[in-house]
Amino acid sequence: MFFCQSIIFKLSMYIILSNIKESNMLSQKVFIVALDSGAIITDFNDAASRISGYSKDEVIGKNWFEIFIPDRNLLEVLQVFSDLFQRKDYHWEHTNVIVCKNKTKKTIKWMNNIITDNKNRPRLIYSLGLEVIN
Repeated sequence: MFFCQSIIFKLSMYIILSNIKESNMLSQKVFIVALDSGAIITDFNDAASRISGYSKDEVIGKNWFEIFIPDRNLLEVLQVFSDLFQRKDYHWEHTNVIVCKNKTKKTIKWMNNIITDNKNRPRLIYSLGLEVIN
């Protein structure tokens, strides 16, 4: 199973870099979310809705940390986010727990990609996630 997840992560990164989000079969299982520098959700795909229970309309424009990150993981995930935007440490892969709409918790393994502006400044973080099923 781990081997399959690694392949899916690599293919998923190709999807995001190629700007193919909803048209590929893999995107049905890959949680895609984009955050701006204030951790405001700017993109949220159908798979993210299915996995989390939240609709796109419920989360676009809202703060990622306030909705999805449990208190016990908040400092760790905030640090990853900060490091990505400040380019201190590039967390290509990261695993953390999210809180779903029904208050259940799911572990998601993420691949992160920084989208920059024309001056090479970080503008968005696109994260691709797969639910870790034990």
